[in-house]
Amino acid sequence: MNSFRTWTATLLLRTYAAIALIVAAVFSPAVSSVAPILLLAWHLYLWWRPPKPALRLLTDFFLFFAIALSLTTRLGPFVSLVVSLPMLALVTLDLQETAASPMRLDTRFRRSPTRIGVALPAMAVAALGVSWLLGSMALLVTSAVAVAYLGVLMVVVLRRLPAKPVEETQVHQRMVAGTRSEVEMRLTSRTTIGGRVSLESPYPWLKVSPNSLPLKEKILAVKISLSPPLSGPSLIRIAGRATDRWGLVQVRFDLEPMQLHVVPRARYAAWLARKYLAESRPGGSLPIVSNVATLKPLYGLRRGVEYYGSRPYEAGDSIKNIDWKHSWRYREIIVKGFGEYHGQSAVVLANLAVGNAEEADQIAYKIIVTALSLAGESIPAALAAYDHNEVRLTTSLLEPRQLVVQALRLAMETVTVSHPERHLGPPNVARLRANIARTRSGKSEASLILARLLQIEYWNLRSSARRNPATSALQSALAKADRQSNIVVISQRNHDAEALAFDTFSYARKGHAVISI
Repeated sequence: MNSFRTWTATLLLRTYAAIALIVAAVFSPAVSSVAPILLLAWHLYLWWRPPKPALRLLTDFFLFFAIALSLTTRLGPFVSLVVSLPMLALVTLDLQETAASPMRLDTRFRRSPTRIGVALPAMAVAALGVSWLLGSMALLVTSAVAVAYLGVLMVVVLRRLPAKPVEETQVHQRMVAGTRSEVEMRLTSRTTIGGRVSLESPYPWLKVSPNSLPLKEKILAVKISLSPPLSGPSLIRIAGRATDRWGLVQVRFDLEPMQLHVVPRARYAAWLARKYLAESRPGGSLPIVSNVATLKPLYGLRRGVEYYGSRPYEAGDSIKNIDWKHSWRYREIIVKGFGEYHGQSAVVLANLAVGNAEEADQIAYKIIVTALSLAGESIPAALAAYDHNEVRLTTSLLEPRQLVVQALRLAMETVTVSHPERHLGPPNVARLRANIARTRSGKSEASLILARLLQIEYWNLRSSARRNPATSALQSALAKADRQSNIVVISQRNHDAEALAFDTFSYARKGHAVISI
């Protein structure tokens, strides 16, 4: 309904402006009638091809002066001003339309005028100065009314638009670092003149939706999507900007909608590991561990022949597996669980060299969760760990509980390197070998020279890989474990990027499955 009324009022006022310009063109002297005709043509053109709201606003504000001055010779300065006054109502509607996309000014002040809030008063004051210089009573009266009109609007805005137009309701959020969540932020409007508020997140991992909304309702709802890093702040701040209904004044403010407690991934993984160790005692309940989707290539479906725990009965369980002794004790049907390994063992290769606390948390989390996933599937696994200097640990194949215990210890031994070596991207060894084969097949001298150069690059990669602790750790672990074990790589790809690229290519050619986590 309000939109229809606004549309109707705008239509009537634009029609009135067109009629006023026609009257001014008819009753003006022949020499000065050209100006109203040109203004009428421009007015009709903008009506036919609607421009940007700011251009429409400036045009209608100028027409307020033009109509008054055009009719002065026939009606006098005061009557022509009365005829031109409805244009200020049209300017008011234009201001509301322009305020939907406010033209802000970047200033250091918390409260300041917008570009429109500067442009319109500047035009009015300039017209007032020109009228005094020219001695034009009509222009003087018209510009004085324009200054008074804008001054009244400014006073209303300054009195009714507070420094913080919305008030937030703070919530407490607890999250594991790197996980994603969505929280609703409720804002209470503190202004009665309407307007528009926009919100901007200073953090790349936090998004606000919608980030711009009108101040029509008393309660506003905004969704915050966040995935905080380990070093995320405890008090979340969001930058806010608000403009009044007419887009004349802008205010900057800060919101503190959330107290955030970020739980390190490693701490959460360690809690899962301790829970697993507590629940996986012989004869205890079968553990439910974290997601193992990333390790699916390591194992297949299995049927059990070796007893490894008990659990509540589920539909489809065989009656012959019921544990009658425990069923009678716990007053519910308990079945025996059996497991048998049908896939290959695994070697978990972990690089303990990291660049900062965030990377250390990620590496520790991946080590523990990988161990839990392998243990939960009863896959025998060996650990091989190294840093930027040496091999830190290699083990033989471990039982599930031993694997988790060793992973817990290993996760606490990350080494922070001040300036770890970085690579834009690991070398593509498979492509290098393919290019060597192609150039060797050529008969020209240039192709043979290129083949030798590529071969030198390949030898350099092999030599660099042999000197890297990653290669030594992997070879030692495979010697202690099954030489056909699958390889699970956990690394930030810093000092070991080239070595891992070469080693994974070499072992993949030998039939090993290589999985990077």
